[in-house]
Amino acid sequence: MSDQIKTRTESKEKQVGYFCHLKVDEKHMGGILITNQVGIPLEFKYTEPIVATKLHKILYGSVLEKHLHETVIRDRLGAEIRALPDYFIVPYDEKEFLGSVEGREMVAIQKYNMPPGELSGPFNRIREREAVIELEEDSILLRLAFSTSDETIQHNIAAWLQEISLTMNLLEPMDRITSALKSICGEGKKG
Repeated sequence: MSDQIKTRTESKEKQVGYFCHLKVDEKHMGGILITNQVGIPLEFKYTEPIVATKLHKILYGSVLEKHLHETVIRDRLGAEIRALPDYFIVPYDEKEFLGSVEGREMVAIQKYNMPPGELSGPFNRIREREAVIELEEDSILLRLAFSTSDETIQHNIAAWLQEISLTMNLLEPMDRITSALKSICGEGKKG
């Protein structure tokens, strides 16, 4: 093992981190995309498709998915990135796998519809680790699931998302990662 020290890139402009996991048939893949505050890619890392063996399925049992998603894919990718954004955004359907990437909290997001008049302010708690926020520019509601129950950090994440939403579409980069992973996995190929 080498004694190389990983140097992290620090930037004055906001960096936005995204993590996505993809499962196609029995293949698991993951990708991390770091963009600037307007959505231009700064760094992209991904895993090759991973297929659990029969023995893995037996030994890991019901925790296999969690192990592949969090340890084998997310933690490995996190160790490879050079840029370190304040937080990482993930698709809402991955909320059960929230944690941290290299010490940075994760937030799962999705567009949300709420009946008019039910919002009580810019941050609306649903559950201990869930809230709804309104993005000022577009009046779009986002449902958030947090990796932490710390309310101060949750409010900081919400403010960060609202600030970044002024200069970019928060959801679109997740589509880019998914498309890239499908392309790498070969699902997009015809033939």
